[in-house]
Amino acid sequence: MTRRQLRAFCGLAFLLFASTLAAAETETTPYEITRDIYYGDETVADRNLQSLDVYWQNKQQKLPVIIYVHGGGWAFGDKAEIHRKPDYFLSQGIAVVSMNYRLRWDYRIFDQAEDVASVVVWIKNNAETYGLDAGKIILMGHAAGAHLVSLVATNPNYLKAAGLSLRDITSVVAIDTASFDINRLMIELGSFVERRQHQLIFGNDEEVWKQSSPIHHVSSGKSILSFAIIYVAQDEETKLQAMGFAKKLSTADIEAIMIPGNEKTTQSINEELGKTGDVSTHALMAFIRAKI
Repeated sequence: MTRRQLRAFCGLAFLLFASTLAAAETETTPYEITRDIYYGDETVADRNLQSLDVYWQNKQQKLPVIIYVHGGGWAFGDKAEIHRKPDYFLSQGIAVVSMNYRLRWDYRIFDQAEDVASVVVWIKNNAETYGLDAGKIILMGHAAGAHLVSLVATNPNYLKAAGLSLRDITSVVAIDTASFDINRLMIELGSFVERRQHQLIFGNDEEVWKQSSPIHHVSSGKSILSFAIIYVAQDEETKLQAMGFAKKLSTADIEAIMIPGNEKTTQSINEELGKTGDVSTHALMAFIRAKI
């Protein structure tokens, strides 16, 4: 085992150990919700597609903030599908911004990634109003949302176009996606249904697949931040995608912590995040605490 592999193994062991220490019930913390804030481009006809909800607390101390990007196959879903996350993360002193983004079929994947970058800009510009710490922004997404936050966090062009850099985010949480490496999915791993879905979204051009794949943007010296990769342990495809992406990050000397969701599905691993006693939640919280 190499030193890098040993470090990754020890990091995961630490997180799993930390998860066993968090047995107490999490008390509900009062917080504010400000909904349907428009962050986007005036040329977009449906303003809801570029809107966000802020879950925040009116405190003197500024709170770190999670930007949550919903799943839905890049074509469906809504920012309201955030489940337990606001209750849990606010109880831990972390605000949450849940965002909508321009959906396929009317827009491109790259438009969606630009929307994620636009919300980072919005937080920078509005942090004072909502008691947010603009220096501690965590990107988090589920399924298609996990793909998008990973793409933004590995390809600096999206944040650069918005006047920012990868250093303007603190860390990344990718919750169960099979799309870290779209080329591999289309050629090797994906089922017929999954390949067909990705073909409808990403087309047939292998160069587009590559540019849309977070794994192909990973290299050392780009200031890529630490990743927590949560995956369904019983799903061989997402497990292999998670392992491949984590290995590529580690090879580039970027911290990557893998958190398995044992006996979970792609839905339950997201919906149960924040549930009392959930091992994945406590392991993730240990990772986040180390970054903020």
